[in-house]
Amino acid sequence: MKFNYQLKRLCGAYYGHPSSTTHGTVGSQFSGANVIYDSSGDTVISAVANRVQVINLKSHSVRTLPVEARSNIRCIALSPDDALLLIVDVENYAMIVNWHREVVLTRLKFQKRVRQAAFSPNGYFLAVTFGKHIQVWTTPNFSERREMCPMSLHRTYTGQSSDVTCLTWSPDSSVLMAGSKDCTARIWTLNTTHGYEPVTLSGHKTPIVGAYFSLSSCYDKIDSCITVSEDGVLVTWKCHYKDGAFDSALATASSQSAAISHEEMEHAVEEAVDFFTGGAITGDAARAGKRRKANEKEDWVRQAHQLVHGTWKIDGRHYFKQERARVTSTSYSSKNQLLAVGFSSGIFGLYELPSVANIHTLSVGSNQLVKTCSLNGSGDWLALGCPSSQQLLVWEWRSETCR
Repeated sequence: MKFNYQLKRLCGAYYGHPSSTTHGTVGSQFSGANVIYDSSGDTVISAVANRVQVINLKSHSVRTLPVEARSNIRCIALSPDDALLLIVDVENYAMIVNWHREVVLTRLKFQKRVRQAAFSPNGYFLAVTFGKHIQVWTTPNFSERREMCPMSLHRTYTGQSSDVTCLTWSPDSSVLMAGSKDCTARIWTLNTTHGYEPVTLSGHKTPIVGAYFSLSSCYDKIDSCITVSEDGVLVTWKCHYKDGAFDSALATASSQSAAISHEEMEHAVEEAVDFFTGGAITGDAARAGKRRKANEKEDWVRQAHQLVHGTWKIDGRHYFKQERARVTSTSYSSKNQLLAVGFSSGIFGLYELPSVANIHTLSVGSNQLVKTCSLNGSGDWLALGCPSSQQLLVWEWRSETCR
């Protein structure tokens, strides 16, 4: 007689590492991974020990993925098309999982600690924190070829003197920003752009917890960004461009795109951005570029090059004013311009940008550190993870209800 038993769900906790113990508590105060959503925003993905639980907020159902990590999970990330799930444990062993079939595609190990990982919005790249550096890997979506090892290292980004704590992508996947324990944030372009040098933003006294881009309504130009540090300081940065530099470049690109054919535009895009010299793109990058539409390429080149003419300056400072509490987690919804902030005292707040007006300030419990907070794509649901109590709270701030 054959049996086919499958694990449907875990009993007990919904978040954290139940095997850890600190002063008699079930879970350590700092143990636990980040919480993410799928593309619909109705499904919460949470890590419990070495397993991953999937919670559907609409159907009120819970299931556990059949895959398991070697040890407790530290970081998870889901691709924008809900095709790939990255799982990294505390020993830096990683798995790439097919989200729909729930099978492991490949395994790899990072030689340094991975604190956070994020897929690019176009799904072609995966960025991970690699100690003081950032590594960007190409995903199986990047190449049409079927390979035994679908993950390949695209590039390593350096320049920060301490461990990287957070990272984020620009909406067009051409710019990458990361915050570090050295109290600075640094901005790179995905491919080395001719005339551009990476920018370092220095305006904090404590390590950076969150860093995010803000776009202007005009042509989706990278207009500003925000950084949040552990001492509860939010700094807004403004990118100042030379008079007429961006508008003239945009007018030239528009006139050229109307005059040349699709094949000529592909060739022009390949010559615009390069790893080192600003020359022609070669290898997989060129083949992937040919598969993009003409208008997508035009935006990619324009947004990658617009930072060449920009200078970053501090636009304002804001203070959350939480005594004896430090910021432990942040999340930003660019669609609604909402910022969620979690504190070490168990308090979490929801703020509207750019005015930083407070919408809600609540608490999940006394002295419960909010290890992670996450807003879904629509900005309606806010998920909070507390490792010490292994509690996962999902808050709908518009109706003021929780799950």
